[in-house]
Amino acid sequence: MTAKLIYRQYCPLAMSSEFLCQRWTMLILRELLEGSTSFNDISRGLPRMSRSLLSRRLKELVEIGVLEHKNKNPDQNAQYTFTQAGKALEPVVMIMAEWGQKWLTVEPSVENIDVDLLMWDIRRHTNPLPFLPNPFIVHIFLNDVPENMASHWLVFENNDVDLCHIDRNFDVDVEIDIGVRKLTKIWMGWEDFDSAINDGEMIIEGPKKYTKIASDWFGQSSVAHIKKIAPSLRLNY
Repeated sequence: MTAKLIYRQYCPLAMSSEFLCQRWTMLILRELLEGSTSFNDISRGLPRMSRSLLSRRLKELVEIGVLEHKNKNPDQNAQYTFTQAGKALEPVVMIMAEWGQKWLTVEPSVENIDVDLLMWDIRRHTNPLPFLPNPFIVHIFLNDVPENMASHWLVFENNDVDLCHIDRNFDVDVEIDIGVRKLTKIWMGWEDFDSAINDGEMIIEGPKKYTKIASDWFGQSSVAHIKKIAPSLRLNY
């Protein structure tokens, strides 16, 4: 184990905190629980973490025995997967996420939004409904960010969804125009999808048969179902 011991206590909480509470470690576990297994996909979910630090943290988690790193297919890059001990951390990660969703105030989290993370999270929680055309392409335009970060395309194809940041002359089915803060609040379940459309804060254009069910195929964050506690009880941080 390359991580330095900090607490030097026999307490199991202290012992597990030695590696779980290192910077970025819990977010790496989140990415694995969200389905990422390759180094590149894990990195895409942690765009502000250096690749060298990610490599080091993954190595530590393999050495500890939380993750395994092996080739399932010789023609593909090695995959990271949970060991039995690592999989047992799922409720730990989820309860922390659910606690934050319920108890923490909203505003600090939307002051400096990581657009890459938001779009990657949207991509992996959208719903490729069976009656959508194949492919089905959605252009999302974020109207309050720099031009080079504004356009994103969700490509629903063959029961999967890909995310593109470059226009490849797509034949777009649905256009969405929205601010990044508003999109984040909708995505996280803090504000209502249909209300944003009715209020004109989200403009969605395309065939009505697709736009009227947009909230169904667009999806939401994995913790959006956890409702915020009353504002007077929320924690500021």
